[in-house]
Amino acid sequence: MKNRSSFFWIIGALILMMLIFQGGKEPTPDANAVQPQVVSFEEVKKSMSESSDSISKVVLIKDKFGSVQEVQVLYKDETKPALKAQVPGEAGNERLLALSEQKHISVDSLIQEEKKPTAGEQIFGAILSIVPFILIFFVIMWLMGRFAQSRMGGMGQIGQSGAKKFEPSADKKSFADIAGAEEAKREMRDVVRYLRNPGSLAYLGGKPPKGVLLIGDPGNGKTLLAKAVAGEADAAFFSISASQFVEMFVGVGAARVRDLFNTARANKPAIIFIDEIDAVGRQRGAGIGGGHDEREQTLNQLLVEMDGFVTNDALVLMAATNRPDVLDPALTRPGRFDMQVLVDAPDKHGREEILKIHTRKKRLADDVDLSVIAINTPGFSGAQLEGVTDQAALVANRRIEDQVAELRNQNVPEDEINRRVVRAITMADLDEGIDRVQMGPAKEGAASRMSEEDMKNTAYHELGHAWVSQKLYELNQGGDPVTKITIVPRARALGYTQALPAGDRFNYTDKNLRARIMMAMGGRAAQEHFLKVIDTGASNDFKQAKAMAYRMVTEFGMSDLGPISVGEGGPNPFLGRSMAVHQEAGPALADKIDAAWMKIVQECYDETLKILQEDEDCFHSICAVLMEKETILGPEFQELRNKSKCAVDQGKA
Repeated sequence: MKNRSSFFWIIGALILMMLIFQGGKEPTPDANAVQPQVVSFEEVKKSMSESSDSISKVVLIKDKFGSVQEVQVLYKDETKPALKAQVPGEAGNERLLALSEQKHISVDSLIQEEKKPTAGEQIFGAILSIVPFILIFFVIMWLMGRFAQSRMGGMGQIGQSGAKKFEPSADKKSFADIAGAEEAKREMRDVVRYLRNPGSLAYLGGKPPKGVLLIGDPGNGKTLLAKAVAGEADAAFFSISASQFVEMFVGVGAARVRDLFNTARANKPAIIFIDEIDAVGRQRGAGIGGGHDEREQTLNQLLVEMDGFVTNDALVLMAATNRPDVLDPALTRPGRFDMQVLVDAPDKHGREEILKIHTRKKRLADDVDLSVIAINTPGFSGAQLEGVTDQAALVANRRIEDQVAELRNQNVPEDEINRRVVRAITMADLDEGIDRVQMGPAKEGAASRMSEEDMKNTAYHELGHAWVSQKLYELNQGGDPVTKITIVPRARALGYTQALPAGDRFNYTDKNLRARIMMAMGGRAAQEHFLKVIDTGASNDFKQAKAMAYRMVTEFGMSDLGPISVGEGGPNPFLGRSMAVHQEAGPALADKIDAAWMKIVQECYDETLKILQEDEDCFHSICAVLMEKETILGPEFQELRNKSKCAVDQGKA
């Protein structure tokens, strides 16, 4: 904004200068004076012949060489406009002289002198000649300033951090706004106590925490937890992304780090929060530049500032990352980031509490049971749970408007409409919200537009997933019970199967992982065995199966290769994970790894085919129901299996 204002001031000054110098020009003719009328040479001769008595005189205007260029006829009546015409050469001049002598008209001659510019005009002309260059210069400078402002916060703010300051009184957060992270909140209360009373630790002889590193997957509430600490401690909160430190100019990152810490010290008690710190905190010496690139210089300055903390300074650095494995050891050692707090995905109880927070201001129907929603969302982060409630509100709003419009078209009274329409978020709306977060919105009417062949392939594919998972669950072989089967397309999927564990699972056994691989392969196996069809619908299933088998071999030691682990903590944190695995393993071991995970996938596929072959008659009958109803929930699926006598008695399994 400042650059734009300066630009307009400059343009205004230049225009004012032009107007001032225009004042040095000779005055313009009087607008009230009678101006000559420009006519043809023949009309001048005609007037001299027919109106000679009314003509005062004829003026011949010559150039500096004596050649007649123009003629003016002046009348005795001064209110009558004079006539002016161009004289066609010397012959025209002679005809005028002859006619004037014949009609006894007085003739005068006037030599037209070359007009010399005034001093004001000369100065104005000189200024005018350089004005375009001045304008171009200032326009270029203005554009450069705007570019610099977009890249670095302005030409005069290169070394400023650009951190956002959140005042405690504005949008204040507290621990009451956080659920599902009780262990993390317990650790952060120590930080709050220190910020409220910096001298309390000094009395005990202890040192305050300089830095707190929040570790967790995206969406688990790391930033919210940092804001809550600031709110509980009534401290100023400065938030910045680590990527904002690094720019194209050398030394900018280090300057911004210094400015950030100086600003925070001036507003004590304060919290500095750096999000995604792995952008500047990666291990030094691993990148291009031999350890002298801008990122490493920024990291060095950050380390210096953390070492410069004064005891009882009432200043705490907090940072968040989901890649703690790539951080430089100098950053994570005690004395810098003294505390490392895990902000993990919430358990069932935590998910229910999070849902309560996000539904406090939402209107819920009487049938809503948040505990059931918590059970049906294992592994969901806090951000995903918030997305579930927001999507459910959108679905409910659409449902209400459609129902009201339909009833009004039927001329139903308003009282009856209010009785019939549930103007609140229902359990069905929340279930749809879960599906939208996981798979995207449903393509309404898409299932009816599918060909009979595509619908049949999709039904057998999805039922194959469900059948294998449910059967392995009943046999106590690591599978999960099925909660939903649908062939209603969502996003890029023609259908999907949902199988959830009976409770929160924190560790996975060999049976659990093999069961997940078999479930992923169940769709392809069902199509191949029952329909003799192989299509492209199983590509994503293969990716999931390979990823799980690969980790079983390279991370978990669940293969014939034995207890090995490769690919973690490699020498170059900038390499992709698969590249790091092969770099650490070497060619010979890499070949064995590939053979091992391929063996696991093939064994799981063979076992999947055996399971499907055992219940062929039941499979066909339930598949017909799925094609008719398009969606089957878990209890109904189990009931159908019981009626078909395909279910396994878990007491005998």
